[in-house]
Amino acid sequence: MGGGDINYPAQPPQPSTADAIREWVGSMPTVYETQLRYAPQQAAQQVALAQQYAGQLGQAYKTAQEAMYPETAALQEKMAAQASEGMQEGMPAWAREEYLSGLRANLGTNIGSPIAADYSSRGLMQQNKEWQDYYRNLGLTLAGRQPLAQPTSPSYSDYMSNFSPSSVMGYTAQNYGTTGNIFGSQMSAAAQSQAAQMNMLGSLIGAGGAMGAAGIGLI
Repeated sequence: MGGGDINYPAQPPQPSTADAIREWVGSMPTVYETQLRYAPQQAAQQVALAQQYAGQLGQAYKTAQEAMYPETAALQEKMAAQASEGMQEGMPAWAREEYLSGLRANLGTNIGSPIAADYSSRGLMQQNKEWQDYYRNLGLTLAGRQPLAQPTSPSYSDYMSNFSPSSVMGYTAQNYGTTGNIFGSQMSAAAQSQAAQMNMLGSLIGAGGAMGAAGIGLI
């Protein structure tokens, strides 16, 4: 009785850096053409989705904020309206009159002189600017607290950014490791099969010897 033939697998060749570079150079045209073909389509898709849903999404966020924080949302809207009004109107009448009253008290009898008129005019202009600046700063503070949409570039899959020699070498090394593990498992299975056949052959030889010895004893 003979055992079956045992086939030992061939060891996979270890890849080199030159092999990986050749694979990278050979595949680059295909990857580049794919990038040119699909990146504009992906960017256009992002723009279309934003045009269709960005307004609805923003309104949904605003509604959610108003539901969770009604007092804060209402306060910010009220202060924003006050800031806008203050920037446009500037110094109110009561503040203007209070400033002029103090100016008259300081100038006394010189209030009617030309230099006093110029001084009053320049002072009122400066007071008006400071008043508007106050509301501008208030508006900027409120704008910083509210969620504002930030314009971003449309997104797309940048295949070329990940397609580099190092990535190809890493992928090749990973494949080599997987193939090496398969090779090791096949070699182990072949060795086990050979050992099983040797054990069976030894058992048959031992049984044959025992049967021969028994036959001799019967003669």
